[in-house]
Amino acid sequence: MMNLKYLKMKILAGIALLAIITFTLITFNKAEKIKTENSPKDNKLEWQQPGEFVKKKLSEMTLREKIAQMIVANAVPENYSDGSADQKKFKKLCAETKVGGFIFFKGSSSDYTRLANDLQSYSETPLLIGSDFERGTKMRVTDGALFPTNMAIGAADNKELCYKMGLEIARETRLLGIHQNYSPVCDVNNNPNNPIINVRSFGEDPQLVSRMSEAMIKGLQDGKVIATAKHFPGHGDTDIDSHNDLPQLNFTMDRMNSIELVPFKNAIDNGVMSVMIAHLAFPELESQPNIPASLSPAIVQGLLIDKMNFHGLVVTDALNMKGITKYFSTSEVAVMCVNAGIDLILMPLDEVTSVNAIESAVKSGQISEERINRSAEKILKAKEWLGLFQHKEVQEADVYKSINTSEANDLAQQIADESITLVKDDKNVLPFKNNNEGKTAFIIISEGGDLDNTDYLKMLAPDYFKGCAFYTATSTAMDSELKGSLSSLSGYDNIVVAIYAKVRYGTGKISISSANIDLVNRLKEAGKDMAIISFGNPYLLKEFPAVPSYICAYGDSDYSIKAGLKAITGAVKFKGKLPVTITEDHKFGTSIIK
Repeated sequence: MMNLKYLKMKILAGIALLAIITFTLITFNKAEKIKTENSPKDNKLEWQQPGEFVKKKLSEMTLREKIAQMIVANAVPENYSDGSADQKKFKKLCAETKVGGFIFFKGSSSDYTRLANDLQSYSETPLLIGSDFERGTKMRVTDGALFPTNMAIGAADNKELCYKMGLEIARETRLLGIHQNYSPVCDVNNNPNNPIINVRSFGEDPQLVSRMSEAMIKGLQDGKVIATAKHFPGHGDTDIDSHNDLPQLNFTMDRMNSIELVPFKNAIDNGVMSVMIAHLAFPELESQPNIPASLSPAIVQGLLIDKMNFHGLVVTDALNMKGITKYFSTSEVAVMCVNAGIDLILMPLDEVTSVNAIESAVKSGQISEERINRSAEKILKAKEWLGLFQHKEVQEADVYKSINTSEANDLAQQIADESITLVKDDKNVLPFKNNNEGKTAFIIISEGGDLDNTDYLKMLAPDYFKGCAFYTATSTAMDSELKGSLSSLSGYDNIVVAIYAKVRYGTGKISISSANIDLVNRLKEAGKDMAIISFGNPYLLKEFPAVPSYICAYGDSDYSIKAGLKAITGAVKFKGKLPVTITEDHKFGTSIIK
């Protein structure tokens, strides 16, 4: 006989699921009429207003419990199982330490829902669970949906599609037991050498980034998911990855107000519920050396909260990054976070040590209890807005059937189709006219030691190019037929160079090797109709300015690959416009439309 408590939980989960689906369907139908110009003057949103329930809940909590609400621990759902070390650790964090939330990383949809429900069952107060779904749930969930990159969305410059994408991500997010998306990226990527933002940004223009991030925020929050504008005060014009060290923003406030801060101010004015603070130094406001924005009272409290009038949830970037750990201990970081104005302390190296340090600081008078109360109250209000005090469980059975749907795939393809950008076509060879009669050689250049999504290109290309062949070159190896001589290409009419070079966390590298730059330059001497399509970093044209045709797809999702093939064969038109400047001759907002 089924346990009555278990049956009740499943019934409630089913009701909650139905409510989320119904709410999302209603709001999805509003996508065509999206209006994002509403800007609350005082930035005090409905979810932030005082409520008796939250006040009562707060009064019942001990100082230590309120502090623990500020801690967000990390979890890898695919590593979790009954009897595992993670299970024992998480039970203790929830039942004894009483952390306020978690951030989830890699796992399947069933891994996600199981862990989410288990963690909620371990915790007396509902947990706020987040994840990085910048491009969709498949960023972390193996069977989720994956959309084109933000820069592709910027190239399409279509607010309605961006809103629909945010709404779909929200729908899948809630089904998975996740409540906060650490997205959108509001960074203005105006540094071609940025090793960590790049195509994660909507572009180099503050107004474009503002438009797209605003639409994404509205989509997410209409779908009852907390959106998080990141990486404040702006990570776009840096040449250091904060996973490795502490980047410096050596700019004036006038410059910041005119570029970096514009999308964040717009997001705040349009009701974003959360802002993530980056691990980067901004000497103009924080004169102490090696103090990142995430630990700076001048930047968090002074700039973001006081001057920019943001009163939502302030969250750090991950505190296990070297931009933090290189300079401060876990205890120091925890106390500095609170004194800076942080509400959610994301991924401290040790959760218990962090709570202990903050509690000691309160008892010694270094931090006031009123300061802790402010953060705890905001966190509880957010959980109330999410409905977690009524329904904190999600349905586990067959959740994979409800995510990564055909509707989501169609939306992703539409975005990709509108994003493909024809940067140059000096010999007017595109779209190729002879793809069905002549022979086409694909030269696949893959950097980083792996082949990324090249298998999909090899599978799909024959549908568009009859009799095509494939050659591969990585940063360390090249097909033997291409080594030393390109004579093997003599029998082909068209050459398509597909370059896979993209941002990889912690590598600090976004370019391609000198050997592959040389290969591309030799290929153009073969005298064939030739086109380069970049399935990643758009700035590569500067490495081979003499190539006749250059296309940007901004990423290597299935949809971007298919859109690229469709465009070069004329199945869809080139519609995208450059969201960044890649050379003096190919600047922001330009392209060839045909």
